Amino acid sequence: MSNDPHVLVLGYPKCGNVWLRSLLADLLKAGGVPFRQVMEHHPIAPALEMMDLGIREQARQDQVRFTPLRSYQEIPGVFSWAIPDIHDYVGATSMAHSHTPWSREIDPFVRVFSHRVIIIRDPRDVAVSWSRWMFTPFNRLHRPTLHDSPESLLRSDLRLRVTEWDVHQHGWLFQRDRSLSLHTVFYERLVKDTPKELARLASSLGLRVSSLSLEEISAKNSLGEMKKRQPHHVHRGGWGAWLDHLEERQSAEVRKICGGMMQSLGYPLDRNEASTWNPDCLRVPEAE
Repeated sequence: MSNDPHVLVLGYPKCGNVWLRSLLADLLKAGGVPFRQVMEHHPIAPALEMMDLGIREQARQDQVRFTPLRSYQEIPGVFSWAIPDIHDYVGATSMAHSHTPWSREIDPFVRVFSHRVIIIRDPRDVAVSWSRWMFTPFNRLHRPTLHDSPESLLRSDLRLRVTEWDVHQHGWLFQRDRSLSLHTVFYERLVKDTPKELARLASSLGLRVSSLSLEEISAKNSLGEMKKRQPHHVHRGGWGAWLDHLEERQSAEVRKICGGMMQSLGYPLDRNEASTWNPDCLRVPEAE
């Protein structure tokens, strides 16, 4: 395994991407990786970091968007710039993040990265988190909505949100070529036992990181600490917020749209199952 990995972190929006990116950056450094970001040296970075980008420190972090013909450096809603050569880009970054769903056309770009990691979260909690996120100052400016509250947006947006989530998971977990390795992180397991999940991640990346370092990284990036650093992005953490925000009719609609995927991953399908559920029930589909 390489001692200088170039990692692609994948995840549907609001699955814990910002948290995992912060954890992984510290994990790579603890593993002795010379941590690099292409955006740190981009001439636009100093100007962007003076602005509200919705997520702090985003101006100097690497995020990519893949299309069939080209890859792009990106800060959603703010900045996009074509990557002339994906090999040069990947060689210059230790870690980049992407929300791009799987398609066969982007396979050549994705394969340039030495490792791929995907984070998955309960789609109902994703939808609740998204509705809150859209009412932060950044999104109210850049993505205005006719809805007057997160609750109103959630009622209107739920079907779209969970449909996109289902497509995203189905593509990366089942449709990608089996020769394309992928390490899966479940948000809920990361919440329950962060050091344990980091140890699994370190092993998959070929990193040697002590138990003490894993504990220190977990403490530095606890949900409480992340909320201080990212007050507009981290709200509650944990899991099961959907139980307080979705009516039974809405829960049934989610089951109809993506119940098959939820069941294959081990998520509870209804309130009765949720009452005794814990993240140990989560599993990676055999197709991986």
